[in-house]
Amino acid sequence: MRFLYKRPKLDQVSEELETLMEVMVSDLFIYLDLFIFSIIFTIFLSPVIPSLTMALLFFVASYSFFGCLYYFVISKITVTK
Repeated sequence: MRFLYKRPKLDQVSEELETLMEVMVSDLFIYLDLFIFSIIFTIFLSPVIPSLTMALLFFVASYSFFGCLYYFVISKITVTK
């Protein structure tokens, strides 16, 4: 069955990879990732956190910290087009 599969041209592959890279490094995608990782981080630490209010506060603090870290360190280093 492998002979039925037609390999794409190099130009098509490079265009798809460029599109994928634009999405992966977009600010919206990165902040969404930070949101999801902050939720997971808060859920994993929920046995240690004493109350729901503290868990919510911890979530907001961790999202804010990592968001600021990304904004002030990573996004300032990269050159935007």
